[in-house]
Amino acid sequence: MFVRPGEIIEFLKEKKYIHQGLNGADFGCGSGYFTTLLANVVGVNGNIYAIDIDDDALNSARELAENLRIKNIRFLKQDLEKSSGLNPSSLDFVFASQILYQSDKPELITKEAFRILKNNGVLIILEPTSYNYLFFGQNIHQPEKIEKICEEVGFKLIEKRNLNNYILWIYQK
Repeated sequence: MFVRPGEIIEFLKEKKYIHQGLNGADFGCGSGYFTTLLANVVGVNGNIYAIDIDDDALNSARELAENLRIKNIRFLKQDLEKSSGLNPSSLDFVFASQILYQSDKPELITKEAFRILKNNGVLIILEPTSYNYLFFGQNIHQPEKIEKICEEVGFKLIEKRNLNNYILWIYQK
């Protein structure tokens, strides 16, 4: 039932979607667990932008990074339905874990990811399925809706995996 962040990041590394020296963003970084894992993968020659709308989440993520002595993370408070605060075509990947279901306008978040990704950049989406009891009563978007939004924005689906009541999509700009 639970996401296994380490396994997901290891899969992304093995498939070379993420690796040393890349620059990426963690959309809706929350407490920063994925953020720190991503920062370790991209290493000192890469950067991760941890973006969230919530001050408490950003403070938790910042504290985690400080405790782990990770220095290649930049923290940004932004409403991703409006802007990430990042330059167009500036990143190699965007990681968006469990954020689209929290939005009534997931297409705006997806458009922002497209805007900031370089050509051939990768959008990695991890979302719960509607039968994941941890998200009972919440507005879980059907996979077909997410796929339609991504395709309409201009992304091409590279890979889709079902992971224990979650779906992992890999799209390319």
